[in-house]
Amino acid sequence: MNYVVIGAGAAGVAAVKEILKNSHDNDNIRIITDENYPFYYRPRLIEYLSGEVDDKDLIINDKKWFTDNNINLNLSEEIINIDFDNKEVSSEKNTYEYDRLLLANGAHAFKPPITGNEKENIFTLRNLSDAKKIYKKAVKSKKAAVVGGGLLGIEAAVNLKKTDLKVTVVERSGWCLNRQLDKKGGELLIDRLRNEKGINFVLEASTKEFLGDQYVKEILLSGDKRLQVDLVLLSTGVRSNIKLFKDTKLAIKRAVDVDSYMRTNIEDVYAAGDIAEYNGNFYGIWLPSMKMGQVAGRNMSGQKYEFPGIVSSHTLKVAGINVVSAGNLDPNHEFTHEIEEGDKKYKRVVRNSEGKAVGLIIVGQFDDQDQILAEVKS
Repeated sequence: MNYVVIGAGAAGVAAVKEILKNSHDNDNIRIITDENYPFYYRPRLIEYLSGEVDDKDLIINDKKWFTDNNINLNLSEEIINIDFDNKEVSSEKNTYEYDRLLLANGAHAFKPPITGNEKENIFTLRNLSDAKKIYKKAVKSKKAAVVGGGLLGIEAAVNLKKTDLKVTVVERSGWCLNRQLDKKGGELLIDRLRNEKGINFVLEASTKEFLGDQYVKEILLSGDKRLQVDLVLLSTGVRSNIKLFKDTKLAIKRAVDVDSYMRTNIEDVYAAGDIAEYNGNFYGIWLPSMKMGQVAGRNMSGQKYEFPGIVSSHTLKVAGINVVSAGNLDPNHEFTHEIEEGDKKYKRVVRNSEGKAVGLIIVGQFDDQDQILAEVKS
């Protein structure tokens, strides 16, 4: 069996590890990635911005691991064409035949069409090469702005602050993490980040233009506000890398459409991770990507295994502050909400008509967190 995997991230490598469990002596496994690095832990990229980690801290499986497991690893090689009819994928270097193909080529950082966004000190963070460029600029800068107050934006702001930068987060809504937290939780988190970490926030502000010549010097915001900067990080979401599949017979919605077995509409072609959309869901984060990859790998190698779906859940430390967001947050208030507040902490539990916890928001520490979180996920 000739297995070809496009992408060496969480989904691609998780799939290969499952294929290895069921492989035969005459099987050939090849991973092709346009990155320069083997499998690394992408969620820790933001820590690279502070200078607290380096390449070796991020690598999960090095080149030797791939060699030892008889996996052909093609680094720095971009696939530019797929011939689904003849079962071939092509780069500028070579053409590879496949019996079963996994599309795991991920997503790219979205760069909003703001005037001046091409300037040299404006960055996005998606891979290790991006992180290196940002850190190199950060240590030579004094003022940074992070456009976007989501998970990545807040974590990036905190890590940039550790390089002695003055950091400002620009957010269009009235609070940060607005997809994970309600207004009360978001406002509490902002207060703590301001007071405890020295992060500045400009809220309910849209970015109109990046001003300067080769480099941006000021950001023009709504209301004619201006923000002086030496470095800008755009943290405005991701988009699946579906350009390669345009004008093909592959079924695409926001991303490549897959069933519960991670199969596409084309025989022997699977998709997983940030390139895939399952049952209307695009996850865009590490754990679901890995789970989808495992499902794809099992099915590609002859097993029959369905993706169980993932209850949306985020449990993380934002600058050392415990933040939890899980399940159905019930923005339309169709269920019962239990709220508890204390010194620098906030909890909202959403319960359905049977009294079961189906959603949870926490900022700070609560003793019953694990118990409620387990109930939400059950």
